[in-house]
Amino acid sequence: MSPDASHQDLAAYLAALPDREVASFLRARPDLVSPPSTSFSALAARAAARPSVEAALTGLDAPTLALAEAVVVLADPGAREVVGDPGQALGLVPDEASTALRRLERLGLVVGGRPVTGLVEAVGPTPFGLGPPAATLPDVLPPPLEVLDRYAADGGEVPVGTTLPGQAPREPVGGEAAVVLPRDSVSLLAALAWGPASGVLGAGGEIPAADPLLVRGWLERGHDPRGGTRLVLPREVGLALRGGRLAREAPRSPDLDALTVVEAGAVASESSFRAEEMVRLVGLLLRQWQRDPAPVLRSGGVGVRALGRTAQSLELDAAQAATVIEVAASADLLGLDETGTSWLPSRVASSWQEDPAAARWAPLAAGWVDSARTPWLVGTRDGGGAPRPVLGTDLEAGWARRLRRRVLGVLLDLPEGAAPSADLVRAVLDFSRPRWAVSAEAVSAVLAEMEMLGLTGAGALSRSGRALGRWLVAGDRSAQKAAGLLTVLEEALAQDLPDAVSTLLLQSDLTAVVPGRPEPRLAHLLELASRTESRGGALTVRFTPESVQGALDAGATAPQLLSALEDFSPVPVPSALEAMVRDAARHHGAVRVRPVSSVLRVADPAVAAGLVSDPRLADLGLDELAPGVLASSSPSARVLRALREAGVAPALEDGSGRLVLTALDAERPTAAVDPARPGRDYSQQAVRRRGPGDRDLAAAVGRLRAGQEEQRRRARTGDASASAADPGHVLGLLREARSSRAVLRLRLAGADGSVQERRARVVAVEPGRVRLRDLDRETELTAAVHRIVSVGQE
Repeated sequence: MSPDASHQDLAAYLAALPDREVASFLRARPDLVSPPSTSFSALAARAAARPSVEAALTGLDAPTLALAEAVVVLADPGAREVVGDPGQALGLVPDEASTALRRLERLGLVVGGRPVTGLVEAVGPTPFGLGPPAATLPDVLPPPLEVLDRYAADGGEVPVGTTLPGQAPREPVGGEAAVVLPRDSVSLLAALAWGPASGVLGAGGEIPAADPLLVRGWLERGHDPRGGTRLVLPREVGLALRGGRLAREAPRSPDLDALTVVEAGAVASESSFRAEEMVRLVGLLLRQWQRDPAPVLRSGGVGVRALGRTAQSLELDAAQAATVIEVAASADLLGLDETGTSWLPSRVASSWQEDPAAARWAPLAAGWVDSARTPWLVGTRDGGGAPRPVLGTDLEAGWARRLRRRVLGVLLDLPEGAAPSADLVRAVLDFSRPRWAVSAEAVSAVLAEMEMLGLTGAGALSRSGRALGRWLVAGDRSAQKAAGLLTVLEEALAQDLPDAVSTLLLQSDLTAVVPGRPEPRLAHLLELASRTESRGGALTVRFTPESVQGALDAGATAPQLLSALEDFSPVPVPSALEAMVRDAARHHGAVRVRPVSSVLRVADPAVAAGLVSDPRLADLGLDELAPGVLASSSPSARVLRALREAGVAPALEDGSGRLVLTALDAERPTAAVDPARPGRDYSQQAVRRRGPGDRDLAAAVGRLRAGQEEQRRRARTGDASASAADPGHVLGLLREARSSRAVLRLRLAGADGSVQERRARVVAVEPGRVRLRDLDRETELTAAVHRIVSVGQE
């Protein structure tokens, strides 16, 4: 029996499963669903191929992955004789090992205790750092390293007949009961035992300590391409030296006993404060970008200067400001203008700013967990050496969405109040999926985002964070469920928010204190008219001429501002504050700025006056700045179209007054981007794969059963077309034939359309082609995979 399971073995295993279990197999390995396979043989060929096996291994935890590697090791009879039970060799408890083995079988990676070909290729030639199987199994294997070290230290004889777990007792060579090894030889074995299992001697180099090991077959000579001699420790010898163990330590989950536990009240207080702060920062961002939209770079995204201005306005560093911007965009609160040249608040933002704090926070958290953005990479260099801008397409990464969910899942599994470090979270992630490497920077960044959003407080998962985590575990992504998520998050945060206060303690030094969390109207007033000095249990603000200017810019008058302050203050407004407000109002508007998108120069002042009074041009907002000079707030393309429709023959000119001859381009209407869904504007490159549904799986299983029946019919009738023709099946047969050195019969399509039959062995399977050895013609040929009509085994 072959040590590896062939794709025919896997096909027979899958075909014998009930339809329900076949559907479960396809659900666990979604890459096999599309494109659909026409038969179990074709499905097995794809499932046993290395690319699909690699995808399946990515989702395995450390114990299951270690057991998969152990199955590959024990596929060799000599290694199986030394090791015996793979679970015991890994240090796994029996239940853990049996559970892992059942999972490997359900995934089709192991069939009848044997690994599929793709698993052997994915594990590689040195599993657990072991060398290749021995060319000739030694008559006597060495004892474990502990025995060797003890006897070598005493300078005594080393017994060679030691029996290992799962190893049959062996008689020493020539009736010897022991052998004396030099200490250098023992040191050489110890250096190779746990890998790497080989070393290279330069040309002409010698190691006397290797001679007694080579004589007994405990080392083997190999060829090195650089001209030296390679000394290799055979796999069976390495396992014997390890005492039948495959790894130094059993794969164990990180120790969670030393976790810091935070009191529930502290978590609620900290997280609710952070959530409110994020809502406040997003509100400030929207108001700033409403006044001063952020221009889009030619390469996409928002430039460093705009980011710097935003960070200064929000009183954050650039990294934190980038996070706030990306969170706002993920919640559909930002979008592009009609020309696609600037970012500004979306239509959703106007209603968002009127909601209570908890209702404003919920879409921020929901958008964050569904985001594939990586704001922590803002400012880093891309492949071309250019810095990545905020809201740029280079920040899109599908793995970021999965990482956020995984980190949230790790915190959800911990006891309430547990505050793990970033290193511990990463260790848990690595244990759950060792083949999906996660950088420490990314884990720390996700945890920092959760802290900023209030999903954690003092490092522990908050009430709202747990509500979000439980929703993810439920796995329902319907629109109704998504809408319900916002309600769940809003209610969870509302329970932790302290009661709002409406008291403002005005002081004569132009400062004011709010003894608690300000109610929405008071918070909005202070954000417009004051500058924050400190936040915490109480809010301290200071009124300055510049801060009052902000309230006046928002449309308030001096009497309105003073009246609003009196509504919240238990005492009259201090005279110093009243004087400053009235003085700021007297200077406000001394210089006025009007936005102008287009300027019209008209030679005849009478024509200019007619254009201003023409009702057909009222939407352009024309205004006469000087005789013959008109200004409009509409883009030049719109002005040109409206003038032509009114019977005027306008011409387009550039900033220096020269005519632009490509004016026809200006007539084309710009593509308006719907600002109500801005998160989709900059993430078009993101691809979200929908998992196969029950109906898809049922249809796939039906096709497989039909293909199986068709194969049986062809086999009964002797139809030659029963050989593989499906591309996935063909590649599977080619890879398997390369490993087993099997003889194949191939039908190849020539350039003229003719079909030739060849009897060949596979030399190598390369991307898009296969190298074959024609056994009848005794020549080697290379064939493109797409020209292989069918493949059958001889």
